Amino acid sequence: NYAALIQQQINEDKQNLREKTVYGIQLTEEKLNDFRDEQIGQLKELMDEATKPNKKITISKDSEHKT
Repeated sequence: NYAALIQQQINEDKQNLREKTVYGIQLTEEKLNDFRDEQIGQLKELMDEATKPNKKITISKDSEHKT
């Protein structure tokens, strides 16, 4: 179960306090070749979103609607 694997890796990371943890499993070239082009595109989009620098969103009172 993939969710259980991720949970186990998160728990191990908390215990070991590693600097950089890699979650999930490595996909072999053979497995990647079995993916459809659409799936590869989705993985790329997911990777792009997951590796974006953290952006803080601030909401000021000036942005509230005034009547």
